[in-house]
Amino acid sequence: MVILIGRVSTANLAAGSVRVTFADRDDMVSGELPVLTPGGWGKGNAVPLPGERVVCAFLNHARSGGICLGTYFADDGQPSGTQDQRGVWFEDGSYVYYDRIAQKLNVKASGGVRIEGDLTVTGKVSASAFHDGGGRTG
Repeated sequence: MVILIGRVSTANLAAGSVRVTFADRDDMVSGELPVLTPGGWGKGNAVPLPGERVVCAFLNHARSGGICLGTYFADDGQPSGTQDQRGVWFEDGSYVYYDRIAQKLNVKASGGVRIEGDLTVTGKVSASAFHDGGGRTG
């Protein structure tokens, strides 16, 4: 087995695959590599973007027959949060994370939150109005 580090050159979200360029292999570009993802009934769609550094495993020295194991914290460091928070932080400042110390699920969406389907709330509900500067209160 061969483990290589490279940069994603193209990403195919529909197929869940990437092509990767390996600088230490004379800029060799891989064939389509499936991206490793957690399995089970709730699969994700987090395919590394072009330019992201990834780790790939190959069964031989060929450009195919491998798998992209995923990206890792390197160039831009770890996303926001602490060791007690697990979630997803987005480029626009939005996030969804669970804080195990506060025992609270935190959601912030820059463009708002949309819920489709029935909503059941057990417990207290509080809301605060805001003024958006245009004369409206939300």
